[in-house]
Amino acid sequence: MPGFLQRLFARTTPQPPVDDDFGWMCPPETLIDPAPWDTYWHDQLSHGVAGFVDMFCDDGELVDVMRANGLKTVLCVGSGLSLEPRALAWAGFNVTALDLSPFAMEAVKRAAPPDEHLARLVGGRCAGANGSVQFVAGDLCDPASCKGPYDVVIDRKTLQLYPDDRRPAAMKAVANRLAPRGIFFSHCHDGRWKPPASPKHPTRSWFVDERWTFWQNGQPLAGRVAWLFTSTG
Repeated sequence: MPGFLQRLFARTTPQPPVDDDFGWMCPPETLIDPAPWDTYWHDQLSHGVAGFVDMFCDDGELVDVMRANGLKTVLCVGSGLSLEPRALAWAGFNVTALDLSPFAMEAVKRAAPPDEHLARLVGGRCAGANGSVQFVAGDLCDPASCKGPYDVVIDRKTLQLYPDDRRPAAMKAVANRLAPRGIFFSHCHDGRWKPPASPKHPTRSWFVDERWTFWQNGQPLAGRVAWLFTSTG
C-alpha cells in the first residue's frame, strides 16, 4: 500500500515515527479547526492507509443516473484524500471538492492517479469529455464556500461526525447548495453493526423530518431527492 500511494500521489510518502501509538487512526473531534485534520490526513499518508478512504466508493450507478438526467455539476463535501472527485471529473462532470483540511486539498490536487484507478471508482464506466475538478479548503457550514447550486452533492462519512445537536445545521448548509432538481448522496458508515439489527444511517432522520423524497432507481428525476448508502464492517 505505501508504494501504491507514493505512485498515486506522485511524491514520497512521509515515514511514520517508530514509537507511534494508534491515536492517528481516529478522526479529530473538531469540525472547525483545520490543523488537527491536516495532521490526521498527513498521518494517513505516512502510515500508507490513505487509499482506504475510497474503500466503499463505487459511483457507477450514480454516473448512470447523472448522465441519464443531464446532471453535470458535483460538490463533494469533506472528501479529504478521496480520489472520488477526480474520478467523477474523469467521467465528464464538473466537480468541486470542499474540505476543512488545506493539506488534504493540496495533496489530492497534486495526485496523479492512473485512468484505470479512476475507472474503478466509477464502476468501470467510460471516460467523459470536458470534465473538470477544483479543490477548495473551507468549512462546509460556511455558506460563502462553494455556494453552488450543484446538481449533485456527495457526503461520504462526514456529516455523521457532527454531534446530534449540530448535525441538522450542517445538513441544511449542504442541502442549500443543491439545485432545485438534484441528488443529495449521503453515505454513512456503521462500523459497530451486528445482525440482526439494521445498520444505522445517522443522517436519515433529517431527510425524513424535512420530508425529502428518497431516490428510487428507474424513476424520472423531477426535483430534489436523497440517495442513501450505508456501509458496515
